[in-house]
Amino acid sequence: MIRWGIIGLGRISQRFIKGLSYCDDAVLYAVASRTLDTREHFQQNYPYVKIYDDYDGLLDDPLIDVVYIALRHKDHYEWSRKALLKHKAVLCEKPATLYYHQTADLVHISQQKQIFFMEAMKSRFIPLRNDIIHLIQRDEIGAILRIETSFCNEVPYNEKNYFYERKQGGALYDVAIYNIAAILDFISSQFQNIQINQVRQHGVDVYNEIEITFQSQQTARIECAFDRNKEKKMTIIGTKGKIECTPFYRPTQATVTIGDRSYTMERDYIYDDFYTEIEAVHDALKNHQYQHSQMSHYDSLRCIQLLENIVYLSQKEGQNHG
Repeated sequence: MIRWGIIGLGRISQRFIKGLSYCDDAVLYAVASRTLDTREHFQQNYPYVKIYDDYDGLLDDPLIDVVYIALRHKDHYEWSRKALLKHKAVLCEKPATLYYHQTADLVHISQQKQIFFMEAMKSRFIPLRNDIIHLIQRDEIGAILRIETSFCNEVPYNEKNYFYERKQGGALYDVAIYNIAAILDFISSQFQNIQINQVRQHGVDVYNEIEITFQSQQTARIECAFDRNKEKKMTIIGTKGKIECTPFYRPTQATVTIGDRSYTMERDYIYDDFYTEIEAVHDALKNHQYQHSQMSHYDSLRCIQLLENIVYLSQKEGQNHG
C-alpha cells in the first residue's frame, strides 16, 4: 500500500483527495497545513488522516512514501526540494518552479538519488490524449503545422490572493503552463522566436497573446488571461486536417476535420481527471522509476524553459514601453 502525504490543503487538494480515493493500492495517510481553521475542518471530514501543523513534521514521518505539493507557485521549489532530500517521492503541482535553474536542481536531485519526481500536469494523463497522439501518428491530419491554444479565466482582483502577487502572480505563471505543456506534447522542436502582446493590471499580467515560431518552422499561439472568460480550446492544424478539443487541458471529446469530413472522438475520464495521473505515479513507484515518460524530467525542463523565456520577454517589453 502506497501512503500519501499532502502539503497544502486548498481546493485542488480536495479534488486530488477525491481522485486518490478511487485507488485500491494507495491511501491518504497524512496532510499538513499551517492554518488552524483548515486543519480543524479537515479533521472533521477525515478523522482517520494524520494532520501536521508544519510541513517539516510531515516530511519527517517515516511512513509516508510520496508527497503531493499543492502550495503557492513560489513555494513549490522549496518544499519539493526538501521532500526529495528526505527521500520522499514527489508529485508537485504546476508550474513545478518559477525558474529553469530550480526545475533543473529538482531533476538533478531526483536523478542522483533515484527518487521519483514529477510535475502534476494532469492533461498529459487524460485518456483522450493518447487517442489524439495515435491519430497524429497514423498521419490522419498530416504533418503538424500549427497549434493554437486559449486558456482565459476571469479572476477578480484581490490583493490577498497570490495570483496578484508580483513575484508569482499573473496569468502566465498560473495557466500558460497548460498551454505550453499541450503545445510541447505535439511539437518536439526547439522554439526559435517569441512575440508577445500583453496587458498588465495591479502589477501582474492579466492578458497575454503569444506567437511562437519553432526551429522546425511550426508555429503556435498561446492566449491566456485573468480578465476575461473564453472557451478553453486547442486546435492542432495539420497539412491534411485539424483536431479541435475543448477544454483542451482535460478533454473528453475532440472534433477531427479532414477536408469536408468531420467526426468526433470521445473518451471519458476513468473516475475523474485526477485518477489517471495518480495511477501513473503509482505505476512508476512500483517499477522503481524516478520519472514518468508521459511527463518526464525533460518535459518539465522544456516547459519551464519556454515559460521563463516568455516571462522574461514580457518583462523586457514592459520596461521598454515604460
